[in-house]
Amino acid sequence: MAPRNTYAQRFYEAALEFFESGQYAKALDHIQKAIAKAPSNADYVSTKGVFLHKMNDLAGAIEAYREAIQINPQHTFAHFNLGLILMKLGKITEAINEWEAVIRINPRDVDAIFNIAVALAQTGRRREAIPFFEKVLQLKPEHVQAHQNLGIIYRDEHQFDKARHHLRRLRELDSTYSEVVSTEIARCDEQEFLARLSQDNLGRIAREVAGGAAGKAGAGAPDSGGPVAAALVALINEDFGEALRLAEQALAAAPDDSQALLLRGQARFRLGQHQDAIADFQAVAQAHPDSAEAFFHLGTVYLALGELEAALENFQRVARLEPTYPLIEDNIASIEEKLRNR
Repeated sequence: MAPRNTYAQRFYEAALEFFESGQYAKALDHIQKAIAKAPSNADYVSTKGVFLHKMNDLAGAIEAYREAIQINPQHTFAHFNLGLILMKLGKITEAINEWEAVIRINPRDVDAIFNIAVALAQTGRRREAIPFFEKVLQLKPEHVQAHQNLGIIYRDEHQFDKARHHLRRLRELDSTYSEVVSTEIARCDEQEFLARLSQDNLGRIAREVAGGAAGKAGAGAPDSGGPVAAALVALINEDFGEALRLAEQALAAAPDDSQALLLRGQARFRLGQHQDAIADFQAVAQAHPDSAEAFFHLGTVYLALGELEAALENFQRVARLEPTYPLIEDNIASIEEKLRNR
């Protein structure tokens, strides 16, 4: 008489054959028979999980994988696939726990490390995802998706040199990404450009606000620069909602305050309220046709909207009003080059 484990192996092999031929019910029946002959075989139980997953019985698959893990806590296959199902069900923390179990057993499991990175990124924990993507590349430098994800994350984190590095590696590894990479690198260049504009501009406004407040204080006037100065601080700290609130508070008291209008426009721009920002900057430009600041802001908004001709027109106006305005020649040259390359 054949040993029980020999019968179990035969049932197991038959189950795999039925599964590969698409006969899932027969496959499940035979894997159940294999498990009945060898109930402590974690491989058989985890294979049952695969079959049930394929048959879209997620609850049954979860139960099978957990049973396999109970039999053998070191069963990386069961941990990994259980993580996939939990991720599919939106149980992201539990999924990450399963993949962490995999890398505790095998610290070089690239797929588990990558899945943790993706799960973190998808839940908004993108900075936490970075070291996991970097670890993937340490183990497998040609991992296309890791380069792609890092390129996007670093771009959004304003680490533009790192973003461009990973995007270029992506293009080198897979030429089908060439068009996507070109678009993303262009976005990096544009965002870096806008970040430089914003930083230089905030410094300029800070000096003007400080100078205006000092002048008023010296003249013995009441300090009406309070909310304006506070709005500036909020802008510098990238608290754009608070900057908008404070600028509107200042404008409620002094509707024609050009600095408050400029700050409100800046806050609206950073909040994506582009048309409202344009309205604020145009109001300042109409009241003060010699305000290089207002035209510079208008150019910045139009540039962000991709309206290059309008951006160029406003930047050229700035250059005529104030030729030494920070970055203005660079801005004009950059836009003219983009227009030539259209």
